[in-house]
Amino acid sequence: MAIVKLKKITIYGIARQRDDVLDELQRLGCLHLIDLPGNNGGKPLEDAQRQQVMDGIKYLRASAIQNGHQHVVYPDQLDCLLVSRQALENQQRHDQLLEERDQITKAIQALEPWGEFQLPNAEQTGGLRLWFYQVPLRQRGILQELTTAWQLIGEDRQYCYVVVISLEEPEIPLSSLPLDARPLSELRRHQKDVEEHLDRLQWERVAMTRYLNLLQRDLNLADDKIARAEAVRRMAQDDNLFAIQGWAPCSTIQALKDFAISHKLAISITEPHEDEQPPTLLRNPQMVSGAQGAVTFYMTPAYKSWDPTWIVYGSFTLFFAMIMCDAGYSALLALGMPFLWQRLDASEALRQLRWLLLALIVASIAYGVLAGSYFGATPSALEKYQLKLDGQPLVNNKTAMMLLSLGIGAFHLALANLVTFWRNLGNSQAFASLGWALALVGGFVLGVFNQTSNPGTVWTAQLVGGQPEAIQPFLRQMGMFGLVCGLGMVFLFSSGRPFFSTRISDWLWRILDGLMGLTKISQAFGDTLSYLRLFALGLASAQLAVTFNDLAVGVREIPGLGMVLALLILVVGHSINIVLGIMGGVVHGLRLNCIEFFNWSLTDEGYSFRPFCKKEG
Repeated sequence: MAIVKLKKITIYGIARQRDDVLDELQRLGCLHLIDLPGNNGGKPLEDAQRQQVMDGIKYLRASAIQNGHQHVVYPDQLDCLLVSRQALENQQRHDQLLEERDQITKAIQALEPWGEFQLPNAEQTGGLRLWFYQVPLRQRGILQELTTAWQLIGEDRQYCYVVVISLEEPEIPLSSLPLDARPLSELRRHQKDVEEHLDRLQWERVAMTRYLNLLQRDLNLADDKIARAEAVRRMAQDDNLFAIQGWAPCSTIQALKDFAISHKLAISITEPHEDEQPPTLLRNPQMVSGAQGAVTFYMTPAYKSWDPTWIVYGSFTLFFAMIMCDAGYSALLALGMPFLWQRLDASEALRQLRWLLLALIVASIAYGVLAGSYFGATPSALEKYQLKLDGQPLVNNKTAMMLLSLGIGAFHLALANLVTFWRNLGNSQAFASLGWALALVGGFVLGVFNQTSNPGTVWTAQLVGGQPEAIQPFLRQMGMFGLVCGLGMVFLFSSGRPFFSTRISDWLWRILDGLMGLTKISQAFGDTLSYLRLFALGLASAQLAVTFNDLAVGVREIPGLGMVLALLILVVGHSINIVLGIMGGVVHGLRLNCIEFFNWSLTDEGYSFRPFCKKEG
């Protein structure tokens, strides 16, 4: 739907024009380069210095405090490599000191019960050693069995601390403690020195953040240089001529023609051949394009496939809302959007993401209102907006939620098969996909409306203004017709062999292919049941919210701290539930699209369009 049409562009020129042509093509930024026969060969360039600068930028950007005064030029004796090297040395030393501080802290904690002392050397004690034991109070009796000298140093609520003087470790059912040989006062001084050194390193790091803009500029220049060298590697050239080839969107063809004319170059423009696989360039309106990341997260559609962005946008939004299942939680997320809106304006990808986030929040609020859940409660003034079946709110009607989830699954997978059918029209095997769409919907309808007393039958009769006894036979017959007719089409059209062949072997193979096609019944059944996670996760979110509310009400009656504990339970409990809802909505919303839906509609994988362009203007 939104895969941009590409054409193959080949540009020919005189060798002395090569550098100017590459510079202009990189500025245009519309060509995905491909290898030409007879090019220089070799592997793409890798730049260790570039990786060093990237690591330095990453470390400096992670600093909690940033120096707002950005330098426009490096001071004397400094450049991007030296600054990034200093940043990485700072990081390495910082990590070493953190590890050293942790070791010192553990050593101090182990020594504190024993107090200040200095271990004597072996000459002072005549070969005797000190053995330190942390003895549980319930095992204190083992001290009376010692045949060597020992001294009780102190005790607390759990342990008593004992020093044993002996040439060899005493035979008691306890292990001696490996205490640090340094005195406690020395360890504390060393701990203070390490803390001061960490502070100095932190402020050095903050000072180096003023070079971030320069480092990013130099990194972009390095990327441009590497891309330029890669372009040279891909082209074909000799002492007199060069040729460079790539894929370009149709909308840029005129600009490339004008460029060729102005530089007196020869240009060839051809359509992709049947056996060629161009890169995939997705292009959608900004409000929807945030879902492109959800599509390419799992796989990039092949160029000759289709773009599922619009469907993923709608279904992912719906799935997230059903899993969040609370208008109060969603409204709380909406309050944070004004603070994130400007921060998500730094790049085109972030601008696309913020529109997707806005859609998720709006859909979640709308579904939460229909479910009637506001932080696990339903204010009486808002009950009129609830969707109720049999007098029960949707969120409390488990049967309705299960049927809704299964229905969404059946129709979502049917839509995937209809897309496959539409794309493969002209091929008899396309009707197998149509058969699966009919079978999925028909099987769901038959399963829901197979009994007059089935809740689905009753609710449908109420919606159309009829009686269950009157509408049930018609719906059951329609479901049976769709299921039988659909599976029959799967059996007949799963084979790619000639349909009107006169050879018996072709008919035997068609029968075998048809039976093999029917083996996907278990996959269709399992994939449809997989959508029950929408019901399970939505119910879990709603019930957790109710549980936290009940716990808060229960502890509120405790004298003194009751109200404080109740507020703590509400804040912590609902915060955890919101995080779980977001994680579940993202993970399972993507899974149902990228696994179940794509398996039925998007089997051909491609690769992304990567333009030859400049990063540094």
